[in-house]
Amino acid sequence: MKTKIFLVVAMAVFCGGAGVLAAAAGQVPEATTYQIRNVKYGDLLRPKDANSATGTPIVLYSAQPWKCMTWRLQPAGADGFHLRNLFTSKTFCASTNSPRQFVTQIPLAKDGADAPVWQFTKLDDGRYKITDRQTNKVLTATKVAGEYGARIVISEWQNSDEQKWTLEKIDPKQLTM
Repeated sequence: MKTKIFLVVAMAVFCGGAGVLAAAAGQVPEATTYQIRNVKYGDLLRPKDANSATGTPIVLYSAQPWKCMTWRLQPAGADGFHLRNLFTSKTFCASTNSPRQFVTQIPLAKDGADAPVWQFTKLDDGRYKITDRQTNKVLTATKVAGEYGARIVISEWQNSDEQKWTLEKIDPKQLTM
């Protein structure tokens, strides 16, 4: 362990700055509760209408201090997480029977078995790309003609603001419902 720390510090000194240290530390978010905000639309992830039914679409909604807009990141391997909604206690995944691969709510087993694993990759600007480990596609907000708000799909990475997310740590005690 001491050797690894020494090498990182030596690399930072050799490369001329703390940028390497910042890159080595903090790339994976802390396992805690967050509201997840889309960069393009500025709204938060939540199950549509705060519905707890399996199959409910995941959408964007204007920010509120609500449990339905808050997600607990639970470690799932070295750099992945299971996401659990604080209101529904469910997670989400992409539907495999849809060409657009809409993201919908599904039950989350207590032990996390067979639950989707999401990888959070910190981008250079401090935002995150959220990747479904099974498909290697990323969460993407998309406007659907005739529907209010944005739906969430998974798609190939295109480095667009629809695919970038910020994590806003929130204490569950601050939530109103």
